[in-house]
Amino acid sequence: MNSSLTEYLCLAIVVTVIIVAALIFAARSRKKTRASPKLIPELRSPILPAEAPRTAAATESPAGSRPHNSGAETSGRIFVSYRRSDSADIAGRIYDRLVGKFGRDLIFKDVDSIPLGIDFREYLGKKVSECDVLLAIIGDRWLEASDATGARRLDDPADFVRIEIEAALERGIPVIPLLVRGAQMPVEASLPVSLRKLIYRNGIQVRADPDFHHDMDRLIFALDRYVR
Repeated sequence: MNSSLTEYLCLAIVVTVIIVAALIFAARSRKKTRASPKLIPELRSPILPAEAPRTAAATESPAGSRPHNSGAETSGRIFVSYRRSDSADIAGRIYDRLVGKFGRDLIFKDVDSIPLGIDFREYLGKKVSECDVLLAIIGDRWLEASDATGARRLDDPADFVRIEIEAALERGIPVIPLLVRGAQMPVEASLPVSLRKLIYRNGIQVRADPDFHHDMDRLIFALDRYVR
C-alpha cells in the first residue's frame, strides 16, 4: 500500500513539473513573438491607372474637317443655288470646300436628277425644304442672265434659281447670299416681288484667290450653327 502511494506521488510530481515547464516555455515564446519585428512585408495590390472611357473610333480629317458621312450623325443640310451661266466654276470650288468640311451627303447642289414626269417646281421645293440653309451664289451676271429669246431668266416663274430661292424664303429657311466675281447685292426694285426679301438677308463675299480660302473659312464657321 505504502509502495503504491509513493509511486503515485512521484508520478504526480513528474506530471506537475512537465506542465509547469510547458507553461514557462509557452510564456517565453509569446514574449519573443511580441518583441520581434515583422519579417514578411505586407502585400498590397498594385495601383493600376483608371481605365479610360471607351469611345467610338474616329479618324480626324485634315484642317479640322469632319469625315464624310451619310448624315446619320449630322442633322443639317445645305442647299447650294447657283446659275451655271453666271458662276458654275466658282460654285464648284465652293462646293468642294463644303464637301471637305461637312461631307458630300449633306450638300445638295445640282438638280439634274429630277425624275421624268415630276413637277420640277414641287420637286425643287421639296429638296429645299429638306435643307436647313440655302446658299444663293450671286455673280456679276446673275441678275441679268437671259434665255434664248433674250428674256431675263429671273422674270420667268419657272426659272430654277428663282424657284429655289422663293421656296426657301416662303418656308423661312435661312438664305445666305454669296457674292462672287465682284458682284453687289441687287437693289430691291430690280427683283421680282417674290425675291425682294433676299436683299435683306445678310451675306458674304467669296473672292477669288488669294482670298478665296479665307472667305470660305468665314462661311464655314457661320454654317456650323446650321450643320451639327
